Amino acid sequence: MAIIGITIGDPTGIGPEIIKKALSAYKLKHKVVIYGALPDSVVLDNITIISNSKEIKKADSNVFWYPVLKDEKYIPGNSSKASGLAAYSAIKKAGEDALNGYIDAIVTAPISKHYIQLSHPDFIGHTEFFANQAKCPEVVMCFFSDKLNVGLLTTHCALSDVASHLNIEMVVAKINIINNALIKYFHIANPKLALLGLNPHAGEEGAFGSEELQILIPAMGILQDQDVDITGPYPADTFFACDYSSYNMIIAPYHDQGLIPFKMLAFDKGVNVTLGLPYIRTSVDHGTAFAIAGKNKASERSLLSAIALAEKMLS
Repeated sequence: MAIIGITIGDPTGIGPEIIKKALSAYKLKHKVVIYGALPDSVVLDNITIISNSKEIKKADSNVFWYPVLKDEKYIPGNSSKASGLAAYSAIKKAGEDALNGYIDAIVTAPISKHYIQLSHPDFIGHTEFFANQAKCPEVVMCFFSDKLNVGLLTTHCALSDVASHLNIEMVVAKINIINNALIKYFHIANPKLALLGLNPHAGEEGAFGSEELQILIPAMGILQDQDVDITGPYPADTFFACDYSSYNMIIAPYHDQGLIPFKMLAFDKGVNVTLGLPYIRTSVDHGTAFAIAGKNKASERSLLSAIALAEKMLS
């Protein structure tokens, strides 16, 4: 039986609440390990507390809790350096356990980058953290839903820096990761991919920027020679008004370009997936929602989708 790790995220956000709701509502197909700290107001039922990763496969239980920094007191909505450190410690431990074979997949609840950076200033996000921890030169942040799937060539960087992050080798590597993952995990024999342009009108033959001509189109040529079914680059402003649903993955050069349409169409059901890691990692596609933490208002729908997708990818 495969084992899924679920990180609580920031313990003062909605992570603890949505995890408790998800565990109550979802019939799990695999063993689960919950990593992280909990506020006193959230109690997980029918769970085995462990303090050593070796206990995961030895203990006769289906749901475990691996507490992190449990001696601190966490109050919903009262985020701090301590809550950020707890979130960081949880993902660090889960990543270590995945790399050491104790768990097969990680599902992450939301963190606050700001509060983690108070103790770890170089922290950028889950995607970059897990990639660095696993020593993966390239990973891809992707988003899946029943309406559309979106992959990003760049992740959390300033808009003014996007073009400098793009090069032919990187684009080819990331799109190959996407294509191979769709074949391996989603059993799509010949994935159909669409690539969006970086510039207005996809550059319009160089009139509004050269990245399409110098980077994206040459990269597509290499991929097509490798029998990857990819077309583009398409103008992003009109693409989502057309038949986007015919593609298995829509690839956007930068964050908001792909995620604005994705979250408009699939906000509470979308799943964030990091492709290219040596294990499966899925996540909710929303934030910590500190303003409603502890008020029993948070929806667990995205977390349920993230767990279900991890189970699908494990099958």
